[in-house]
Amino acid sequence: MKNIDINYKKVVGKRIKELRSEAEISQEVLAEKCGIYRTYLSRIESGTANPTLVVLVALAKSLGVAPHQLFLAD
Repeated sequence: MKNIDINYKKVVGKRIKELRSEAEISQEVLAEKCGIYRTYLSRIESGTANPTLVVLVALAKSLGVAPHQLFLAD
């Protein structure tokens, strides 16, 4: 698969959901830590929202990972 073919919104959303599940925290808790709405987090995790860099950094920090780790596909 070429990089141009990768849907990064889906990759990042899936990775955030995985990390959140591993941390055993709810969407509500993670969203509150990041200062975003739970519904927005849900859209990020499903790959339908296009989060800003600021939101991605806040999510990474709240999940205890470096921002670049959100882009690691399986």
